[in-house]
Amino acid sequence: MRITRIASDRSHRGSKSIYADGEYLTSISAEMLIRSGLRVGDDISEDTLQAIQHSETVLSAKTTALRFLSYRPRTEREVRDKLREKEFPENEITAAIADLKKSGLLNDAEFARMYIQNVLAARPVGKTVLRQKMLLLGLDRTTAEAALEGTFKDLNQEEVAMEAAVKFVSRVRNMRTTVDRRKLRGRVTSFLARRGFPWDVVNTVVRRLLTADQLKEDSE
Repeated sequence: MRITRIASDRSHRGSKSIYADGEYLTSISAEMLIRSGLRVGDDISEDTLQAIQHSETVLSAKTTALRFLSYRPRTEREVRDKLREKEFPENEITAAIADLKKSGLLNDAEFARMYIQNVLAARPVGKTVLRQKMLLLGLDRTTAEAALEGTFKDLNQEEVAMEAAVKFVSRVRNMRTTVDRRKLRGRVTSFLARRGFPWDVVNTVVRRLLTADQLKEDSE
């Protein structure tokens, strides 16, 4: 086949229609046309056409993924699921994701590290909750565990739990309701457990609060 005409595609802004031997052949983006180097008078084989169409779809998938990533960082699975939702072929999705990973725009290990830091800064929680949240976002267990170990090796989980417990007790007391010592202790214990702190940390923190007389019965 020989390219006989290249014209703007009126139905798709920014695309070019390619004609071969006087008949419409395909439409590709202006960017892909430049990348391919195709010109009027060039011969084009079926294999070359398929390769260009594959590259065009990969480029479109990458553009969609980048738009999705512009709102916030995403895991590889989130991006893959989004592209599937847009009905991109699986091979092109894999190729687009590989390009994004190569350029550093998609990195599950970095995502996990930043995710943990952001969650802890906003709402102190334990490893269990963090692990569950990351797995739900599509991170594999190995990546999640590595990020947890990397974060908590320099972080005292007991102090994180203590910070959360003190804030919780303060909120309970600000409600101006009388809570006896035993009930308050139970509420703190349940609160820390829900936040994903291990039982040994929960028990230690509750004992520290009791020792510091933080859970004394309100006298108001």
